[in-house]
Amino acid sequence: MRRLYPIRRMLPFLGILATVLLMIFAFVLGLVSFGKMRQVVTEEFNGQQLVLAQNLAALIQQDLDFLRRELTVLNLSPSVQYSESPSLVSRLKVTLSSIQEGELLEIRRVSADGGEAVVLDRSGVVRTEAGPFTDDPSFLWAVSPKKRGHILMGEPSQALRERYADRPLVVMAIPHYQTSPDEAHPHPTGQFSGVLLFVLDASAIARRFTDHARSGNTGYAWVIDERGTFLAHPMNSFVGKNAFTVRTQRNPSIGFEGINAIMSDRMLTGQEGTGSYVSGWHRQAVGPIHKLIGFCPVHIDPERPGRRWSVAVVAPVSEVHGLVASLFMRQFFMQAAIVLAILAGGLSLFRLERHWTRIKKQREREVNLSSRLASLGMLSAGVAHEINNPIAIILGFADVLLEETPPDTKAYGHLKIIERQGLACKKIVENLGRFARIPEQRDETTDLNEEVRRVLSMVQNTLLTDKVDCRADLQEDLPLVMGDPQGLQQVLLNLITNARGAMKKSGGTLTVQTRRMDDRVAVSVGDTGHGIPKKDLGRIFDPFFTTKAPGEGTGLGLSISHGIVEKAGGKITVESIHEDDVGAGHCGTTFTVVLPVVAHKS
Repeated sequence: MRRLYPIRRMLPFLGILATVLLMIFAFVLGLVSFGKMRQVVTEEFNGQQLVLAQNLAALIQQDLDFLRRELTVLNLSPSVQYSESPSLVSRLKVTLSSIQEGELLEIRRVSADGGEAVVLDRSGVVRTEAGPFTDDPSFLWAVSPKKRGHILMGEPSQALRERYADRPLVVMAIPHYQTSPDEAHPHPTGQFSGVLLFVLDASAIARRFTDHARSGNTGYAWVIDERGTFLAHPMNSFVGKNAFTVRTQRNPSIGFEGINAIMSDRMLTGQEGTGSYVSGWHRQAVGPIHKLIGFCPVHIDPERPGRRWSVAVVAPVSEVHGLVASLFMRQFFMQAAIVLAILAGGLSLFRLERHWTRIKKQREREVNLSSRLASLGMLSAGVAHEINNPIAIILGFADVLLEETPPDTKAYGHLKIIERQGLACKKIVENLGRFARIPEQRDETTDLNEEVRRVLSMVQNTLLTDKVDCRADLQEDLPLVMGDPQGLQQVLLNLITNARGAMKKSGGTLTVQTRRMDDRVAVSVGDTGHGIPKKDLGRIFDPFFTTKAPGEGTGLGLSISHGIVEKAGGKITVESIHEDDVGAGHCGTTFTVVLPVVAHKS
């Protein structure tokens, strides 16, 4: 057992060391998992950006398809084919009103010879422009019979570029032939009658869907055409500018090789995918910023695959890494809390085990002490019985000699001393037998003053030896109280013995007082000893609790007294002032026992 004791003392430290190592291992494992998690979440986030770019591209494609259908329907109108005014103007206005505001800048109807054009602008004003328009790219494309029924997504003329210099333009053109009959033309000739054009604001089409697109908290979308010109961007100054040069012009200190390679090698070649690059800013933030990008093409001209736009969705990597870091820290703190809870539980169990071990040992000592006290009680009863016989013989012979001896002789006086001392020994032996055990409680009554006098007579010599002055203040004519006389004697003897022990070093005053309290009678035992500390006042009635040195007390006296008084229907209280609180001259303890008065029976 002695070999195991140091190991048991080291168990808490070993537990703490194991917990620290476990937390370090969990932290390292968390860092590894954090790296993997960040990579996976980054790829997943970029995949979601690609999905968003695909959705935006699909919306732009749907809008362009809608414009193609409107152009095709307008081209089938007889008023357009035969240039019938004013019905031509009314029909053009109907089409203009059905298209999203801002996207359609002009509707142009160019004559078959290219000599003039009827123009309806976005404000609803109709005008006629004189040609020639025969050199316009859209007219040169449309005059070919092979293009009948086809739609061109072409470049604007030089005149249109100059007129809308602040806008990126795209022209949607369709050749029209006289194929639709009406009242004036019941038999269409099928001849080429000119070109119908939508002059479109490419930026308005792109920004209609990308302006409100968000990736994460601060991510955004932008669009470039097949030449790398920005059609949409959160920075308005970038729109219409070349994406390869405008970034460098804004921040020459940053190299944009990463995004330039993505645009030239992947986006402008019609690919979709994801990637990352370093930018010089992000919204209001300025400086090198690592961004994630997902991109998808928009094929604006089904007949010419080279005509395409590309939609990109970008967001800073810090958003993803910040989210992963917060998740990691939350997970780490949760793991740490679990480990600490396990450690606290283990330490609690260890302390509880030690606590119960101490209690078990204390209970074993109490049982052993109780057994020894029981044995001592039996021994005391046996000794009292054995001593009673010789004392009875001594008193008997003393009585015989007193009868035979004249009273006026010296021998008669000596015999009276022997008789008196023998009776004193007999009384001491009787008391020893009485207090060797806890008497059985019986429903009896007693005279409290009488019991006080008996106990004081028993301890009077001992008090004088210890220089204790005994003062008795007994109220006369007290009623009888409930309680066994022997039990009350034991209670008083225990209280007086404790008071004597508190004044043993330098003596003092013992005060015993009885008084009437309505339907109760109280007896108080006070001393001028060293007092009881406040921290011990709540425990003095606990079994085996004692403040005396080992071998001087058992800790059972007050506990037994408390039980006797409560069994009689009374209560016992204590008031004490310790010498450390007020000094040696004003300290002391007073125990008060209150017992119920015997009710009178009629």
